[in-house]
Amino acid sequence: MMKITTFAGSLALLALGSPGFAQDAGVKGVSRTVLGSGQPVAAPGLELSLRRVVFAPGATIPGEVHSGMQVIYVLSGHLSLQVLGGSAVVRRALPDGSMGPATEVRAGPNPVTLGPGDSALENETLVLHPSNPSREPLVILAGSLMPIGKPQSVLITEPVKLP
Repeated sequence: MMKITTFAGSLALLALGSPGFAQDAGVKGVSRTVLGSGQPVAAPGLELSLRRVVFAPGATIPGEVHSGMQVIYVLSGHLSLQVLGGSAVVRRALPDGSMGPATEVRAGPNPVTLGPGDSALENETLVLHPSNPSREPLVILAGSLMPIGKPQSVLITEPVKLP
C-alpha cells in the first residue's frame, strides 16, 4: 500500500520536475496501443488520440499524471481507480445502456471501482493510482487531448503528496 502525505498541488509535482518518467512504453502488465491520432485544426499544439489500454490481472500503476485531458471508458474487466490528488469525474453505465449522472471523486484513501460501460474524465491536475484488482484482463479505451510531443502519462516514482 502507498503512503500518502500532504502536498500543495499536483501540477507543481510536474512543474518542479519531480521524479517521474514517460510510461507510454511500459509498466509491467500494462500495454497501450494507439488506435488513431491526429492534430485538430481547432486545437493548435495539441494531439487527439485514442488508445486501447490493457491491464493484466493484478497489474497496477502506483501513481501517474497526464499532460492533458483524458476520457477513459471500461470495455471489459474492472478498474480500481484511487485518486491521489485533484479529482476525477465518474459516470456509471445504467441498465438501459445510458450514462448515469456525473459524480466527482476527490483524493482519498478509498478507490472507486469502474466496470464495463463506466467512464471517467481525467484532467492534467489529477494524480491517480489505477489497477486491475481482478483475475481477468482489464480493457479500457482512452481518448486523450495532449500537447504534441508529450507522453500520454507520466509515472510518479516517489510517494504522492495530497493537498
